[in-house]
Amino acid sequence: MKKRILIFIFLVITVGGIAFTAFTAYRVSTITDLAIKHSAQTIRDVYLYSKDKKEAINIIKSMPNIEDVEVIDKTKVKKIHNHTKNIICIPLNSDKELRIIFKSIAEFENEKYQVILETVIINILFILFSNLLLNWLITPYLNIFEEFRESFEKATKGDFSKKITTTLKNEVKNVVDSYNQFISQIDKNFELIEENLKILVPNAPISENRIVDIDKNMQILGDINRFKKIIEEDSTTAEIYNRIINILEEKFRVENFKIYEILNEKNKIKVIYQKGKNCCDISMPRMCRAYKTSHEVDSKKFPHICQEHFCENYEYICIPFSTGGTFTGVVSINFTKEEWENNYKNNMAYIESYLQETAPIIEAKYTLNLMKENSLTDQLTGLYNRRYLEEILDKISASAIRENSLLGILMLDVDYFKKVNDTYGHDAGDKVLVELARTMVNSVRESDFVVRFGGEEFIIILQNVKDEKGILKVAEKIRESFANTKININGKTLTKTVSIGVAVFPIDTDKIWEAIKCADLALYEAKETGRNKVVRFRTELMDKANYEGDK
Repeated sequence: MKKRILIFIFLVITVGGIAFTAFTAYRVSTITDLAIKHSAQTIRDVYLYSKDKKEAINIIKSMPNIEDVEVIDKTKVKKIHNHTKNIICIPLNSDKELRIIFKSIAEFENEKYQVILETVIINILFILFSNLLLNWLITPYLNIFEEFRESFEKATKGDFSKKITTTLKNEVKNVVDSYNQFISQIDKNFELIEENLKILVPNAPISENRIVDIDKNMQILGDINRFKKIIEEDSTTAEIYNRIINILEEKFRVENFKIYEILNEKNKIKVIYQKGKNCCDISMPRMCRAYKTSHEVDSKKFPHICQEHFCENYEYICIPFSTGGTFTGVVSINFTKEEWENNYKNNMAYIESYLQETAPIIEAKYTLNLMKENSLTDQLTGLYNRRYLEEILDKISASAIRENSLLGILMLDVDYFKKVNDTYGHDAGDKVLVELARTMVNSVRESDFVVRFGGEEFIIILQNVKDEKGILKVAEKIRESFANTKININGKTLTKTVSIGVAVFPIDTDKIWEAIKCADLALYEAKETGRNKVVRFRTELMDKANYEGDK
């Protein structure tokens, strides 16, 4: 740019000088020709206004550069061409003209060319001097402008290292110093922003343009923040997983991936979602290297690092996301080298950031669910507790009435349970209860509810049963299975039995808690009549209870 400006100034001055020289030469040439004509006109006037014409002729002949002058008759003398260099003919009247013979018009021409030459030389010297002077005066400013341009070009790419130098003083020096301070401060601010971004997005890709990188990272972090606010309001972990799946598929165009969920306390692994090529099958948490090490597993850095991966021509990255609590999530992504270069190379860091921001929220949801589950389940048997029954019983009964279906209600109690505690201790009693819980769960459907009602009493709610026979059949199956169960207690084999009372809602009563009471009365009857049996509720049992209550 500096060279172009200097060339432009040189051309302007040069063209101006040439134009001025040409104009001057033209004017000098014109003036010379006019001087000769005016000289001839003066001679004519001297002749015309002189009384003594002969004396006038002698005076004219004595003038410098005049060789001869005479008056001729145009009618008698052949006309001499007046464009010769030495003769000029000026008419005096219609018949006569004054013919002037100059000694040499060339002298006038020589003087003209001398003036033109001097003018050209002066203008050449002016052009050279002007250019040198302007170059000396303007170059420092042009150097500053050039450095500003370079600095701005670098600044647009996030490089603020280019400082301006100048030998000029006063206001220009102040402007340069202020700019250098400004650019240095911007550079420090950008470094601070980059340090903070590295904390939030540790492995973010770096390009040649810091501004583009920061802008992209800030946009991604904004998206992540909005994503985080949305999933914080989600009710279930299933909703959060669906949002993660949507981000991976639509935002980052991930084609082959699998999401695992590992519940640390239960030591169980579950596949939440799978898309595309399956490159590993993990059935136990200990088989997952990402879970065991809590570090990212990257086959690009360490080929064949995971022994469970079995796909050829596919690289993989397994990303654990967890806060070290009850939950660990793992996203396993498989890709070809071409897919890595075209997509994942620039997006993997952002995928990791999304997952890390998601982890504490899923952890919180799991913790809340666990707390609720603990408050609604029996810690010894893993069955639902009485509080859970109180929460769901009205809903279940309303659904049964709405669907015109039956609910089977089984009330169970371990026979002579106190003897077990007294004889073998409470640990033995706990084993008996756990075995009974296992027997009940194995004897009913997943849609049925098994509840520890209190102590050694249990309630089973059988949903959508067809008739009473089916209910009694399940009760009898539980009684027989448990009676045949061998319980090992301190090297000794123990067998126990249960008594079961059965009621049917809404046949026995259309009030669900009264149906629970009916089952309890049937259980009492089973115990009173020999134990280890199933008793169906009858109306007279209610009358018997009322009679004994009156006594």
